[in-house]
Amino acid sequence: MVRALDVAVPTRVCDACAGAELVAFSDLGEVPVECGRHWAAESEAVASPVGRVVLGCCPECGYVRNLAFDESLVDPSAPTDMNLYHSPTFRAFSSELVAQLVAELAERLPLAGRRVLEIGCAQGEFLRELCRVGGCTGVGYDPSYAGPAGPDPSGAELRRAPAPPPGELPPFDLLVSRFVLEHVADPAGFLAGLREAAGEHALGHLQVPDAEYDLATAGWEVIYPHVSYLGAAALCRLAARAGWSVDRTGPVFSGLIRRLDLAASPGSRADAGVPEPELRAARDRLLAAVAGFDQRHHAERRRWRETIGRLADEGARPVLWGTGSRGVQLLNYADPNRRLAATVDVNPAKWGRHLPVTGHRVDRPNRLRGSGTRAVIITNPVYRDEIAASLAGLGVSAEILVA
Repeated sequence: MVRALDVAVPTRVCDACAGAELVAFSDLGEVPVECGRHWAAESEAVASPVGRVVLGCCPECGYVRNLAFDESLVDPSAPTDMNLYHSPTFRAFSSELVAQLVAELAERLPLAGRRVLEIGCAQGEFLRELCRVGGCTGVGYDPSYAGPAGPDPSGAELRRAPAPPPGELPPFDLLVSRFVLEHVADPAGFLAGLREAAGEHALGHLQVPDAEYDLATAGWEVIYPHVSYLGAAALCRLAARAGWSVDRTGPVFSGLIRRLDLAASPGSRADAGVPEPELRAARDRLLAAVAGFDQRHHAERRRWRETIGRLADEGARPVLWGTGSRGVQLLNYADPNRRLAATVDVNPAKWGRHLPVTGHRVDRPNRLRGSGTRAVIITNPVYRDEIAASLAGLGVSAEILVA
C-alpha cells in the first residue's frame, strides 16, 4: 500500500488509467531542470534553473508522475545532448534491437519499401540503422537534431524541429518513439493524437525508462524533464486508453528500458496483448517499489555524500565517470561542494564544459591517466565492463563503485 505524503500539491487523476487520484509519496526537493545541457561558462551552468519533484502514484495501475511539474520551466528548444551512442555498449544494444525489430516485423509488416515515422529521433542513429537494415525510408523529428537536414543515403530524412500536430504528420506504416513519452505533459493526448494519424494497419514501437527499475533503486533517473514514470501496467493502460491495441511489452537493456509494441487495429497477432494477471503482477511489483522509495532514495543520497567526502579525505581522488542525467542527479544530491577530483565522460561534446547547478567541469577520460585516482563512481551498472576496460587501457588501477 502507498502511504500518502503530507505535502501540498495539486490533486490529479491518473493519466494512464483514469481510475484513481494520484497519491503523493516522495518529495525530492529541487533538482536541475536542464540536466541534458552543458555550458562553456561555469557561471551560466550554476545559474541554470531548478524545479521541484514530488512523486505521486496511482494505486490502480502504478502510474507515477511528478505532481509539482511546471511545464513553463522547460524550454523545448534548448540545446540538449543526451547522446548515448558514444558508448560501444549502447551502440551494440541499439543494433541488436534494430535487427530484432526488423525480424519480428518480417511476417506482419515487412519494412522493405515502407515508411517509418520517428518522433524524437535525437541524432538519427536508430532511424538510419532501421532504414538500412529494413530497406525502408523514414522521417524523424527532433528539435535537438544537429546534423544535416534532408534525406541521407540510409533512406532517413531528419528534421531539426518538433513533430508537427497529428493532422500534419506525413503518412507512416511504423511509428517509432524512444524516450519521448516520459517527457510529455499530456501522455494520453500525445498517444491519442498519434493513433488518429495512424492508418488502420500501422504499427508502433515505443521505448521508455522502466519505472520498475528506477523506483526499485536509488532513483538517479528520477529527473525533472521526466513527467511520467511508466511500468508495464501503466504503459499498457495508457496506450489502450489512447486507442492503440497493445501487442507486447517487455524489459530490454538489462531492465533499464521498457519496450512497448502497438497496433492501430486489434488482432494483428494471434498472441497479441498482455494477460491481465501479468499486468496486475507488474503493478504490484511497482507499488512495492514505490512503498520503499522515499526512505531508500534519501538514504542513498546521504550515503553517497558521505562516501565521496570520506574518499576525498583519504586521498583516493574519487571521480565520477558518466555525466548523463543519472550522473547530473547524483552530483546535485551528493557532491554540491565538489569534493570529487574530476568528472569524465566519453562524449567529446561535453569536454571542457560545465554541468547544471553544481557547475562540475567535464573532462575526457584520459585525464585520469597518472592522476592517482583510486575510486571511480558510476551510476549505471550496464556500463561497468566497458568502463573497467577503458580504465585498464589508461593504466588506471581504481575500484569501480556503482551508485
